[in-house]
Amino acid sequence: MSNNSKKKITFSQLLEKNAFVLVFSLIIAVVLWCGVSVFQTSEIEKQFTNIKVQMNFEGSLPDNNDLRIYGEQEYYIDVTVKGKSYLLNDSNFTDKINASVSFSSVTSPGTYNLPINVSVDSYDVEVVQYSRSSVSLYLDEMIEKTYPLTDEIIELDGYSLPEGYVRENPRLSVESVKVQGPSLEMSRLSSVKAVVELNEELTATQTFTAEIVYVGSGNNSTFNYLTLMSDDPFYITIPVSVTTDFKPVVEFTNVPKDYRDEPLSYSISPGSIKATVSSSDSDLIDAEEIVIGSIDYSELNNSTNVFNVTPEEGKYTFIDDISSFKVIVNLSNMSKRWLEVPVSADDVELPDNAEIITSSIQSVQVVGPADSVMNIDSSEAYVVLSLDGVELEKGVNDVPVRIELRTLTDSWVRGEYTVQIKVD
Repeated sequence: MSNNSKKKITFSQLLEKNAFVLVFSLIIAVVLWCGVSVFQTSEIEKQFTNIKVQMNFEGSLPDNNDLRIYGEQEYYIDVTVKGKSYLLNDSNFTDKINASVSFSSVTSPGTYNLPINVSVDSYDVEVVQYSRSSVSLYLDEMIEKTYPLTDEIIELDGYSLPEGYVRENPRLSVESVKVQGPSLEMSRLSSVKAVVELNEELTATQTFTAEIVYVGSGNNSTFNYLTLMSDDPFYITIPVSVTTDFKPVVEFTNVPKDYRDEPLSYSISPGSIKATVSSSDSDLIDAEEIVIGSIDYSELNNSTNVFNVTPEEGKYTFIDDISSFKVIVNLSNMSKRWLEVPVSADDVELPDNAEIITSSIQSVQVVGPADSVMNIDSSEAYVVLSLDGVELEKGVNDVPVRIELRTLTDSWVRGEYTVQIKVD
């Protein structure tokens, strides 16, 4: 081989030359810079999701005219934008996308398809498309009105009421409700009901949570935007009564001592009745008698006493629509005597300007067995005067008094009596 032949230089040997390495590095850097530059400045399309549509309602024309938006008010769209890749890949680029609705065309109540306006806070991008172009909004005046609340009881298949039980009229927890809503729906609202469904046997008074139902006028009963102005639940109490047989009786008041254990005999008509009583009143359900009224001994004369006793309204419900009972107390075997009873002011605190001007009460009737009443005198009776609850006026006042017997325990004073008190 000739000594003048050229030696071959390998790539690894070139890398050992500093000058070559420098030149090679510069070339690689230029190539990479050109690649990155081309990538960052190239135009791309990119989709941005869940961009909120801003409702610029506050201070708008319909807002100033007391209209309100009813229904869905939050909308989101997807927006596709075209522009330089370095702009669209910025992590904060989403904040530059604006989607909004203008209410400048809304001048009266109604349903409107309002366009969505989309813009980007950059001159170097273009909005290509977005997922929806408009929103449908219902605007109307807000009306508030009070309605009486009515009840509705729905009997389902499982409901039953045992024989002898009676379901009374329901009681509502409130009498009326306030309803708020758009004027169009409020104009169609005719009434508001509290509804309860019964699906089991009912044997006692129960309280149920009611569902509120809006009732429309005509055939249109669909309501979407009505609101009850109360967060409290509504209740319906369904009273349940039991029908049973009773013997009617009367009570005697102001009873002399001898008759407290053995009261006077009497007859009552009708003598047997069917009545409904509350299922919660277990004592009354188990009772054989019911008290339909009272008779004061001061009403009893030495004769055949006949009374028409009317039960307290609402206390009992009689099946046969009985409004009163005839009570006969036969005391024709008794005697009567008239006494003059002195009036004393010893135990009475009178105002300084008042005085009792009645010295005695004449013709006081005492009724009882003949052996008792025929042997008494005026000392046996005395006047009880009380000014509790009595307002004395200037002049002569008639004040009711009670007349008691001291030791006569089988007789009583009949009638009502007064004394006169003079006030200067």
